[in-house]
Amino acid sequence: MDEKELRTDFETFGFLGAGIEYSLDLFRAENAEWFQLAEDLNKALVRTALTAMELAKTNLLAPQAIAVRILLRSCGQFQGVVLLASRGMVAESRTLARSVLEGAFAIAALHDNPEKFLALLREDNSASKKNQGKYILAERLVADPANEARLREIVESMGKVNYMTPKAIAALGPLTAHYLAYQRLSDDSAHISAKSLDRHVARNGDKSGWLYSWGPGSPEDNAATLHGAILGGMSIGVGVTAMLNDENGNAEFAELARRFQLMPEVQTI
Repeated sequence: MDEKELRTDFETFGFLGAGIEYSLDLFRAENAEWFQLAEDLNKALVRTALTAMELAKTNLLAPQAIAVRILLRSCGQFQGVVLLASRGMVAESRTLARSVLEGAFAIAALHDNPEKFLALLREDNSASKKNQGKYILAERLVADPANEARLREIVESMGKVNYMTPKAIAALGPLTAHYLAYQRLSDDSAHISAKSLDRHVARNGDKSGWLYSWGPGSPEDNAATLHGAILGGMSIGVGVTAMLNDENGNAEFAELARRFQLMPEVQTI
């Protein structure tokens, strides 16, 4: 496809068009080292997940069992980052990169302060149920008065409960410095914000006006996204293998971390 055909295809199908499929190799080639490191990290995370499911055959609410489930969730999110970044989908891939970092905070908290993390997890579950119940009552979504009365009794009996926040989770482990990256990903992509909406503005160089903008991100955008996701994924792998005494897996992540340290700097999100 030539440039005109690519533009026409994107204007018809967006990121689902054949033009984006045609450009996948180009997007990857622009950040070959970052995509290779991401692929290698993904293999290590999947291998760790398979090993962890065999090692952590314990109580469902044991820290090790919770860690495995966070790992499984994070594997899918990390793979989503790679797939979306391969298509140049910056905001979408960064939204998932943010979730990978959230998983890293949780694994670190489970490793360092398992009882405090479990208490936050239980309270968060209660807060979610209570708020849903309050909404049902406020909007009069229960037709049967007897059922409404029972629900009101349950809600009132739950007392004061709070949601678990990523900041509170990060504070339980050694990754507090990375909470700033989480905040930036939230502002840049995950939430509707002035910054996230500015992605869809192209200003004239002479400041005489602007146009709406939509399309694949730059190589620099993709590199920064992969950096954030790899940072989170690496932390998850190190934490889970340490919790399960998986020495071989831990050594594998140590080698990946060494490679990560040698990677070129990326732009700040």
